[in-house]
Amino acid sequence: MQKEVTVANLDEFKRRVIEACKNKSAANGLRALRWELKRLDHNENGLVDPVEFKFGLRAFGIEIAEDESALLLKYFDPLRQGKLSVNELLHMIREGSLNDRRLAIVE
Repeated sequence: MQKEVTVANLDEFKRRVIEACKNKSAANGLRALRWELKRLDHNENGLVDPVEFKFGLRAFGIEIAEDESALLLKYFDPLRQGKLSVNELLHMIREGSLNDRRLAIVE
């Protein structure tokens, strides 16, 4: 029997990741997170093990609970291999996170 994941709000996770990235490096925090996650991708297929992902986030001061980890795996495991897609996770984190100056340039 598979446990149903009850966490449904990725916004809180996204907020914590963005805040931690800003604290790590205001200018390059998300880029630093991307490099950290890419470093965990040992066979360079764009997928990381959830446990390694958890420790990678911990390096940024982000703790995630087991139910959050299960939620991420549920939504960001496109091939159902038990691995998280780095690109899809980063896209979710970046989505809607343009600052005012960048948003004005885009518009």
